[in-house]
Amino acid sequence: MRQVFLSLILLTQSASIAAPSGLATFHTASFGGSRSVSLSLAEGEPARDPAFDFDVVITLSEFDGGGSVLYRDRGRHKASVRCISPAMVRINSADYAIDLSVPQGADWKHDLWAALCTPPVSSAPVRRGLIG
Repeated sequence: MRQVFLSLILLTQSASIAAPSGLATFHTASFGGSRSVSLSLAEGEPARDPAFDFDVVITLSEFDGGGSVLYRDRGRHKASVRCISPAMVRINSADYAIDLSVPQGADWKHDLWAALCTPPVSSAPVRRGLIG
């Protein structure tokens, strides 16, 4: 079931917020000089450790103001994500608690957790005038 859920998330993410690289971007940080760094999900699968939900591979890319790639990290940065409380992201052997009150975009670990653990919001139009 987790494999199906992860596949759905990766497809939804890549269709909705794909960076020019074509990967599922979950966090972008902007820096002076019209440059930005994007973190993207490159791969994902159900976690091997039963304390976590997902094992993912993260990539890093730097873009100029026009969206052209200035640098693409060829490294394979692995992380594990736990959706249930306590929400957590593991990188190497370090566990990072996720503060769910942090706004989107403020912390890349929170954004990774949210991309994998928050159900997608429907894009269906809201029906109005049903009450009253």
